Amino acid sequence: MKSIPCAIILCRPEDSRNIGSVCRAMMTMNCMDLRIVGRKDDYDGEQVKMLAVHAGEVWDRARFFDPDTEGLPAAAADCALVAGTTRRMGQWRKSWGMTPEQFARHLRDSGAYPAAVVFGNERTGLTGEELNQCSLAVNIPSNPDFPSLNLSHAVQIMTYTLFTA
Repeated sequence: MKSIPCAIILCRPEDSRNIGSVCRAMMTMNCMDLRIVGRKDDYDGEQVKMLAVHAGEVWDRARFFDPDTEGLPAAAADCALVAGTTRRMGQWRKSWGMTPEQFARHLRDSGAYPAAVVFGNERTGLTGEELNQCSLAVNIPSNPDFPSLNLSHAVQIMTYTLFTA
């Protein structure tokens, strides 16, 4: 089966176990292009692979970019379309966001490949500066009283939506 022509970019992830869970979520949907704005040495490869289960290949193939202001642009440099995920909207962020389904349709219809979906740090999400470097925003609808998703769950929803589009 053909891989999804979409990279997953993680900006400044904190927890190696979350990266492992992201790898597993990606591989189940045949998405193999993981890019991390962070230094590989900052993560525990054993913990990553423990949570990745049989998706260690995604970790082994991951590309890393310096966690500075140039990291995200470098990670997305070859992408025709870059979607930043966020639960927060407003004046200082993108004023609107697509649902995952709208994004998948837009990507399919525009043919803007390769594309990337960008996820922020587990605790803080994408900064305003990082989101501004993205072409558009994607919001995963959730309970307004508890709107924040686990990183790997958000990746799973996005890759599933792209896989089935």
